[in-house]
Amino acid sequence: MSFKGILKRIKPTKREKKQMKKFTDNLIKKIKKMTKEAKPLVCGSIAKNTWISKNKEIDLFLLYPSSISKKELEKRGLELAKKIVKESKGRYEIAFSEHPYLRAYIKDFEIDIVPCYSIKDPEKIKSAVDRTPFHVKFVQKNLKKPDDVRLLKQFCIANKCYGADAKNQGFSGYLCELLIIKYKDFMNCVKEASKWRAGELISFTQLDKKSTLKKFKTPLIFIDPVDKNRNVGAAVSVESFYRFVKACKDFIENPSSKFFLLRKTEPYSSKTLFKRIKKRGTSWYLLKFKKPKILEDVLYSQMRRCKKALDRLLTENGFRVLRSTFYCNADCFLIYEMEISHVSKVTKHVGPNVYSKHAERFLKHYRENKTFIENDNWVVEIEREFTFALQFLRNLIKKSEKELLKKGIPSKIVPKIKKCNIYGDNNFLKGINNSPKEFKSFFREWFEEDLF
Repeated sequence: MSFKGILKRIKPTKREKKQMKKFTDNLIKKIKKMTKEAKPLVCGSIAKNTWISKNKEIDLFLLYPSSISKKELEKRGLELAKKIVKESKGRYEIAFSEHPYLRAYIKDFEIDIVPCYSIKDPEKIKSAVDRTPFHVKFVQKNLKKPDDVRLLKQFCIANKCYGADAKNQGFSGYLCELLIIKYKDFMNCVKEASKWRAGELISFTQLDKKSTLKKFKTPLIFIDPVDKNRNVGAAVSVESFYRFVKACKDFIENPSSKFFLLRKTEPYSSKTLFKRIKKRGTSWYLLKFKKPKILEDVLYSQMRRCKKALDRLLTENGFRVLRSTFYCNADCFLIYEMEISHVSKVTKHVGPNVYSKHAERFLKHYRENKTFIENDNWVVEIEREFTFALQFLRNLIKKSEKELLKKGIPSKIVPKIKKCNIYGDNNFLKGINNSPKEFKSFFREWFEEDLF
């Protein structure tokens, strides 16, 4: 198929390029007047000519001499970054990677201002961000088809697997650039990727496959040509990996421009959702609470941990989670589909073999419980505190912040989840229907997603 129509839509126009160049040139000029110590360098997709139309995100690095300490690097870098934003009449927030950096908003541009060390040898980096200028040089030297990178990026965006941040856990821009360098063009890349399996190993040089796979336990391993000890695909989750592989398979079978378009999902009608849920015969729960005012990367990391903690707590109390997920916009939502949401008051706990040296300690611990022997093992009956999942969840959020932290609920989520609304059993549909359209569309996508 021809990609001309797609490229016409996603490739920056001459006007956009001129506007971007004018803005970055003025910014660099301004910084050079402010300091002689730090050298400003535009990195990212702007420097590599792989950016997509209407994207006004800029990576600006401030390169400091390697002689200063990390503490001084952070201090001087942030001070200079704040001065740059103030002089440009913008606003900023402090973000964190290996060390703090500034996310600035100047006019309609979003700029990450990152202090790093000026290093001559990539094997002698002092912080992770020191690699970035070397990434830029490698891509500038080896990339022959920047438009194919744009196609791959848009393909990933449309199929919801782009972005190495905590929210998306997908393909970074640098990973897309390396894939096109490796496979020469977009079509060849997609053909190769359609055959991938978890644990896929890619490199520009020969490697010991066994030891490399042992070292990097991720679905996609792409060895950084700048640093052999780094996996560029480390951020790609299993879900994003197979979402990409499936999209590649489907595209090869039926090439179409639809694979490059973000598709809008219409939410279920109340009647359809009721039928779908009733047919499954499972129990559903929705926890809804106000989004904490924290950076997006921190939010998604904490929500992921919160979901896992609730999965574990429900399971430990005898309830069986079939599926769970979360979603964030103005509010945060946790969704649980339960295979078992009602359990008996009494459960049995199988202990050690009657001949075991641990038997006496076990019996002493459970001396108040009914005890019997089953297949040469001591067994005790334990009364559960909660027999319904909804009862358990309502009791959980009433606990103190200290108790919730001990149970694994992350610190930024604790104050909000204590005030959450829980919809379950008979009023789950009410919780869905009273939610924003974006969440209802997300729910349908998650409900219907098939990754193979």
